[in-house]
Amino acid sequence: MVQRFVVLDAMGVLYRHGNVVSGVLIPYLHRHDCPRTEAEIRDVYRRCTLGQLSTDEFWAAVGVGRTASDSDYCRNHQLTVGTVDMLRGLHEAGVTVLVLTNDAGPWSAHLRRRFGLEPYVDHWYVSAEIGARKPDAAAYDAVLAHPGLDPAHTVMVDDRPTNLAAARAAGLCPVLFHSEDTAANPAPDLDVAGARNMPELLKLLLADG
Repeated sequence: MVQRFVVLDAMGVLYRHGNVVSGVLIPYLHRHDCPRTEAEIRDVYRRCTLGQLSTDEFWAAVGVGRTASDSDYCRNHQLTVGTVDMLRGLHEAGVTVLVLTNDAGPWSAHLRRRFGLEPYVDHWYVSAEIGARKPDAAAYDAVLAHPGLDPAHTVMVDDRPTNLAAARAAGLCPVLFHSEDTAANPAPDLDVAGARNMPELLKLLLADG
């Protein structure tokens, strides 16, 4: 029997905000009187999520090192409604779940522990730890090297069509989960199945096999 895998995005799928910089990070920094421009914040954020800066170095670089912290920042994230039930459903169906996320390692770890997601996910591929961000091909290559994974039997769920186009190019089967960030990242030639909530997503993923 072929092992089925599902690879999930985090921001915009497991967690509510697809555009985490605009939706969570910048508002948090503004509350801490961050002196940096949005362009500067985005540049430092990208470097941090590529593993080029630690999160402590990130807070210092954006000028809030004395007041901001990983745990405090992560309290501002919200779980997508129904995420745990969806993960439990996949687990009970014998599907191996992986996560591929553009994030800093400590932030990813804080969030999955905070929301109790660790028991349902076999491995978290975090951009800062693998040195590549979606939609770069190297990010998908890291997942494709997972033991036992066959891309022909592996679904990739993301809220950004641009990321799904790259996933398809890597040989994965793309599924779109709609978030507030989906329309801002179009891939006009991409025609894939999609879901707008977790019950719909679970039904789609279990029907896929």
